[in-house]
Amino acid sequence: MNMMEVASALLAVLLGAVVGAAVAWRVVGVRARTRHARLVAAAREQLTASTQNLRAVNARLQAELEKERTASQQRQMAYAAEQRSSVTRLEGQLRFAYAEIDRLNAAARGPNAPAGDGVTDGSGFALTRPFER
Repeated sequence: MNMMEVASALLAVLLGAVVGAAVAWRVVGVRARTRHARLVAAAREQLTASTQNLRAVNARLQAELEKERTASQQRQMAYAAEQRSSVTRLEGQLRFAYAEIDRLNAAARGPNAPAGDGVTDGSGFALTRPFER
């Protein structure tokens, strides 16, 4: 073999390797783009499904929150009504106690006692009495 044949064989091998590498690079690139597109599509589908799931959970929690808010308002109204009825009942008991005190004071003063209540001097301050031992 002469030098020319060796050089042409080396050039053919080198050209074949370059063409083969270019074809391989193109095939690998196409496969990579296809895989990338498939992975992006799968990620988008997963994102869409997760978003829909989170929206459903959010709607359920919003409904539950509204239900709890309504129940809380109802409990507050019931508590306020209970407090009002308790105050009304205690006011009635207090009126009865004052009437009873007035009756007992009137009985203790006797039938000929002056018209005052005997407890205050008309200024709103209680009269002082010595403590009996």
